[in-house]
Amino acid sequence: MNFLYKVTIGVLLIVGLFALAGCEKDIDGYTQDPRLYFFERANDVNRTRVSSRTFTFLTLADEEMKDTLYIKVKTMGEIVNRDRQVMGKTIAEGTTAIEGVDFDFIPGLVPAGNIEGLLPVVLYRTLRLKNETVVLNLTIGETADFKAGVIEDEVFTLSWADRLIQPNPWPFYFGAYSNVKYQFIIDELGIAEFPSQLSPRVENLPGEYSLADLQDMASRLRVRLREVNTENFGKPNYPLRDENGALVVF
Repeated sequence: MNFLYKVTIGVLLIVGLFALAGCEKDIDGYTQDPRLYFFERANDVNRTRVSSRTFTFLTLADEEMKDTLYIKVKTMGEIVNRDRQVMGKTIAEGTTAIEGVDFDFIPGLVPAGNIEGLLPVVLYRTLRLKNETVVLNLTIGETADFKAGVIEDEVFTLSWADRLIQPNPWPFYFGAYSNVKYQFIIDELGIAEFPSQLSPRVENLPGEYSLADLQDMASRLRVRLREVNTENFGKPNYPLRDENGALVVF
């Protein structure tokens, strides 16, 4: 009985070893399908996910009839030594922009040897943008190189117009947003976007404004607003009021 028991155990062990070897071979031979996801992140300690962006043609010259926005993307799978194509795809739900009229997708790429790339969207300056903000919800379009990847990062939203539209982010130091205030800022500073340092523990990226920079801007705007109100005192809408009738303050 003891002999048969030992033989049975031995056979089971041999079978188990063969099965394990087969599994290891399958695992070693598995290659993940290359996938892609949006990788816009805020420059803060937690690298907070960014899933939308706004844009206005108002800050461009009148003859500029289109512009291209680029959305960061990141790959899943192995790095390869060739350029790989990326493409956007419209999500119908919630989208008011019309492909071929208000925007177009053009091929972007992940350069050879890289895991990050850019997905471009061409935005057109149409007449409707004077009175309307259009919205595009997009996702990763399947190409010969990629399929969509992470569910949490497979949707991105673009909103644009040819009129004043609140930039994202809007600096806390400027107070409540209004179109009149925003126009005043553009006129006085010549700046329409305010990418800002989100944490003093994180080094600024090129083009970002530090908290001290934004405080200085707000201080300069307060001084200039006092001067403008004094120069125009007694004229209609002065001291300067916004579109809701509230005094403009910084």
